[in-house]
Formats: sequence, C-alpha cells, structure tokens
Amino acid sequence: MIVRKNISIDQCYVDKLKPFLEKNNGNLSAAIRDTIETASLTLTGRTSENGEKNLSKVSQNAEFRNGLIEEEEFLLVHHTLFEWLIKNTSGLLIDELIVYEIINPYNIKRIPDIVSYVNTLNEKMGWQIKIDAEYGQGPEPKTANLTLSNGNSCLRGIIAHSLALYLAKQMKLDVQGLFCRSNVTKIYFQKFEYLDYQKIPKGLEEHFGPMESTFREIQKKPEFWKNLIKTYRQQNYQRLSMQRKTFEVFVSGELPTMAEVIRDFELITGKPPAAFTLAEHIIIFKEIYLTDSIGSDIEICTEKGREYVKLIHDYSDRKMCETITKYYSNILESINYPFTVTTSPHMILFEFGKSLSSTFVSLDN
Repeated sequence: MIVRKNISIDQCYVDKLKPFLEKNNGNLSAAIRDTIETASLTLTGRTSENGEKNLSKVSQNAEFRNGLIEEEEFLLVHHTLFEWLIKNTSGLLIDELIVYEIINPYNIKRIPDIVSYVNTLNEKMGWQIKIDAEYGQGPEPKTANLTLSNGNSCLRGIIAHSLALYLAKQMKLDVQGLFCRSNVTKIYFQKFEYLDYQKIPKGLEEHFGPMESTFREIQKKPEFWKNLIKTYRQQNYQRLSMQRKTFEVFVSGELPTMAEVIRDFELITGKPPAAFTLAEHIIIFKEIYLTDSIGSDIEICTEKGREYVKLIHDYSDRKMCETITKYYSNILESINYPFTVTTSPHMILFEFGKSLSSTFVSLDN
C-alpha cells in the first residue's frame, strides 16, 4: 500500500538528507525511504558497518560528557533554568578568561582551526550546533562571516558571543553586523585597529554587551542607583538630570557660555563638534535632550537637506520658554551648522540648511 501525505520539512532537515538525496539522484521520496530504513536498522540493532561506527562515536561522546560531569568540570542544568539565566544576563559581556577556558589562544590561532575545534566540541557535547565560516585570504583576514545553525537558540547565542569575543581579541576582527533567527545566527566581522588591548571593541559591545557599562556603574554604587531608579519611577520620570555647573548657571539666571557648551559636549562624546556630521549631531542631541528631561519629547529628521529638530515641552511661562529656546539654540550653534528657530506654545523647531545666511534666526509665532 502506498500512502501519500503532504509534509513540511525545514531546510536544516533537508540538509541532513543531502547524502541520501545524492545517492538517489535528488529523489526526495527515495531519500526519505532510505533514511527511514537506516533509522529502523539502527533502532533494531541491525546496523551496517558505518552504522556501528556511528553508534560507537555516539557512545564515546556520551562517555566524554559523563566524564566531565564526574570530574565536576561540567554540570547538568535543566534547559528551562539555563534559558532563564541566559535571557536575564543578556547585554553583558562574557569574561575574556572564561572564553579562553573553552578556546585556548595559544593553540588555536586561525579561523578554520577555531571552526573545526568548536564543531568537534559541539559534537562531543551533543549541542547539535553547526558552525560554518567564510573569510578573507591570508593569516590575518580583513573580513569574516560566521554562520551558526541548529541547536538551542540560547546556547547558540552564547557560542556566537564567545567566538565574537575571541576573534575581536585574538584576530582584531570586530563585529559589524548580527543576524538572529530561530534556527540560525550570522555574525559579520571586519578588521579594526586598537591600541588599548583592554578596551572593548565598539561593535562587540554594541551587539553583545550593550548593558555592560551600565551594569558596571550599578555595581560601583548600587544604593545610589537603586534609590535613583525608585525615585524616578515613583515620580513618573518627572525629574531633571542636569550637569551640576549647568544647573548652577541656570539658578543664577544666566546661560552657559559657548566654551562651556563645547567642553560639556567633548566630555560626553570624547571628540570635538567638528568631528561629527550634522546627522550625527542631531542624533547625539536627541540623546542628551531625552536624558536631561528638561523637555518632554523630541522629533528629529536626519535626511540630507531636510534636517530638523522639534522639541516638545509642557512649560507655559513665557520667560521659561525663552530661556529654554536660548539654551538649546546655544548648544546647536556650537556645531557650526546654520539653522532657523521657530517657537510656538509647547514646541521649538530648529531647521537646518546650508543656504541660510545666518547661524541663528529667531522667529517667534
């Protein structure tokens, strides 16, 4: 009797059928029949010579894992607990020394060696994760791409994280992009140069450790941050966060000088205003505006030729509105891009354009 059914097979399973597909000249039905026959022989103990070798390898890997557990080098952890731990430490970087416990930097120095070693480790540990790599020529390639497929998504993320840190520190390949789906993780690397070995590369921190610096600050002053968060939450974030000297100037009824504005900008960004494009300035300005909480919201456009910043506030006092307009006008004037400013109740609009003849024109509506 022939039973015909419509079935759905993910690409990862089609890939596993590849040897049977090649054997049957691409006939999927025949490949599936061969797969079922092989599985049946394995389950009944009537394996072929290759099957016996595979079973022996599986047994050896199981003994390897059991040995690590008996020596207390590894622990058995329920997958639900493991996933909870991973999800709740997301955004923190793995310690470099922990990665070197897994991948020895003195023995493994090339990308193909790293891939081969980690794939072997995956097989021995039963993680079911496959790693493929594409990389440039030479002992120190300028670009590389890693693809991790199958296995538990949380574990796959940890392995991707470990490989990214290893390549950043040992081969000066920083993360340029990260693509994650339920069954695959892709990492794109590019060569970079840095002088301080202890410094975390920008791409690695952005994609794998965005909460690292924040968490370290909380660890330094836990009571301060706990109280601050509690206060902000209780008051629905209706508080200001302002640099002390800026606050002092405001209280005196004055405004910060241009030199003070530029100094504060350089302290925040680490670079002078001239080092940034107008679009970058607008994005930085948005971060500062939302952080200091003087206003309530902001709308920006960084499209070339149409750049603008729209500040939203809930102040009604005319003098207060004028002070805020002048304060932010001074900040934007420091970046040396011409603009016009238009004010209306609860809104201040800064529009940029190279065709403007003056740096600051005030138009009160």
